[in-house]
Amino acid sequence: MDNVRPEIVFIQNDAIERLPEIVSRYGKGLVVTDSIIFKRYGERLAKTCDSDPTWVLVDKGIPNDLQVEGIDVIVGFGGGRSIDAAKLIAAQTKLDWISVPTAASHDGIASEAASVAHNGYRYSKRCKLPVAVVADLSIISDAPVELKQAGTGDILCKASSLSEWKFAHERYEEPFVQEAYNLVRRALDQVIRDDRLETLVRAEIDAGRAMYLAQSSRPCSGTEHAISHAMERRNHALHGLQVIFATPLCLHYLEARGQALYSRDFMTEVISERGLPRMLEDLDLTLEMFVDDIHHALKIMQRRNRHSILADVEDEELRRVILDLYT
Repeated sequence: MDNVRPEIVFIQNDAIERLPEIVSRYGKGLVVTDSIIFKRYGERLAKTCDSDPTWVLVDKGIPNDLQVEGIDVIVGFGGGRSIDAAKLIAAQTKLDWISVPTAASHDGIASEAASVAHNGYRYSKRCKLPVAVVADLSIISDAPVELKQAGTGDILCKASSLSEWKFAHERYEEPFVQEAYNLVRRALDQVIRDDRLETLVRAEIDAGRAMYLAQSSRPCSGTEHAISHAMERRNHALHGLQVIFATPLCLHYLEARGQALYSRDFMTEVISERGLPRMLEDLDLTLEMFVDDIHHALKIMQRRNRHSILADVEDEELRRVILDLYT
């Protein structure tokens, strides 16, 4: 486990001051970010570097004419879009990359998977793990509160994904990696007990490591994630808010099978305490919209050869449980 990247992790206030020493091990850095982050932090980052880095703004995607001649390492500096773009550029150029998140909004800050949009849907593309994570808590704490809530939701939903993964392994012989399971379980337990930002960031890094160990997103992504992807067909909320919203429904059926790590009621209480969405109206959903999302999610799970705990639930019962849980 100790050999799984990232090998270098800084999680502290003013951690960005450590970035130059990491970049200098490689040479010239290419910083991938967006215009908002560049305007807010670009001057500070440039001052911390021994030489001015090359900047690429990805507000409209990765430029087609991107030049990397003379570049030795990629730095993803920003939110999910910038981090994902850095992963993709690193994969294309075969260069190493460094993760410098400005928000703790998802479990991809240290994973090898990049989220890619295509025809209104998002899918994961495997790239490579970062060589380092520089998580400046003084910067991350300035991010909008809903981004931390989304990151919290993306970890707390592992109560569902882990339970479903173990059930699918035991009942349907899906591939299973105990070390990855243990790593995510520990991250989940820590975030349940401790709402500090540092704890959340460490949990997100461990989730990325676990997906690498499993060579799959399965430890961190179950039916609750497929439901979130289904929601992306229309206007939607932050990913982490959607996955935690779907978690009590999945736990309801996992608990009925004796497979839930935490009970539906316990997790619903945690969700409420953290100010996360738990009612249909919180996500501007109707009953029928949610049922339709579940139908679409089941198709996603089937395409991925993953068993869903909702696979055999009849619509009449599904509607009854949703009304009981979410209204």
